[in-house]
Amino acid sequence: MEISFRQLRQEAKHQGFPIIGTLKPHYFKDLKEILTRYVDEGYTFEFNKKSIEEKCDPFLTMENCKTIVVLGLPYYSESNTIDISHTTPDTFRGRLARTAWGEDYHRVFQRKMQNLGEALGKNKPGVSYQSYVDTGPLVERFLASKAGLGFYGYNNLFYHHEYGSYVFYGYMLIDLEVCDVPGNEKKSCHGSVCENCNKCIKACPGQAIVKPYRLNASRCISGIMQKKGVLSDEEKALMGNRIYGCDVCQEICPYNKELKSSSDPAFIPGNPPAFPDLRELLGVSNKEFIRKYGNNASAWRGARVLKRNALVALGNIGDPGAMPYIFPFINDTREDLRDAAQWALKKLETESKE
Repeated sequence: MEISFRQLRQEAKHQGFPIIGTLKPHYFKDLKEILTRYVDEGYTFEFNKKSIEEKCDPFLTMENCKTIVVLGLPYYSESNTIDISHTTPDTFRGRLARTAWGEDYHRVFQRKMQNLGEALGKNKPGVSYQSYVDTGPLVERFLASKAGLGFYGYNNLFYHHEYGSYVFYGYMLIDLEVCDVPGNEKKSCHGSVCENCNKCIKACPGQAIVKPYRLNASRCISGIMQKKGVLSDEEKALMGNRIYGCDVCQEICPYNKELKSSSDPAFIPGNPPAFPDLRELLGVSNKEFIRKYGNNASAWRGARVLKRNALVALGNIGDPGAMPYIFPFINDTREDLRDAAQWALKKLETESKE
């Protein structure tokens, strides 16, 4: 069975995907070389557990795969389209990265991909597919590069020419041949669009971008904040008022200026807001956490990790008025929360004496 690229693109756009590309499945030898180097250098996230072979061989996931469909969902919203009450920080508010604004993008993406799969099934009865976003074995940004959808930046993020780096990527493995595919741009791992300004390298709080196109994930604070357990004092100091994710290397990037905005209302911050009240977060029960944060991307590591990060953020914000909200955790039986609270309290006490 086959489908034209035009038909596929039309249906993908109808389901809410403005970005689409395709490529033939094959063993990604060049990706294996990259991933092997990263592992050897210790530059990987602790929760990235898929094997290198799974990441490089799509046929291990779907033996009868004929086409890999790469889909992109932009999430950047202009500030004037957002309720200011959801974005204005105050003394006791932390910060969520844009990836955690609005509804959990995994849910949004999977819902749209399921609708796309069902639509393909109606047009091509008997078609089979598998869809993934983040949790699948293949590497989404690498696939997007191979599909000619953009280029890699120095910060190791993937840039679309209209939407910049503020794009979620997912993919579908389908047993359909796609015909009449237009010619793509050069399908290289790294583009030549970066302006050699090195702003992202200089601005990264954890100095995680060790050189152009090389990211030490163990120093990226986005990954650090998602780790479970006790954080080092150095890691805590890097976090600032962030409780989930980091946008520094994207915000500083010249290529991310004057972007085309997403039209998807799912990524407008609401409940929780973009700048959550840390006092409220520390006081919620598990049931209340699920009600307020359960539909948000930041919830995947659980209330405990976010509460630990909230305690650290209060210490970094530096307002002694936060002490009453930190005190209940200084003798907590959970070591990570107790350590964060004691660190934050000590930091506030020291700074108040200066």
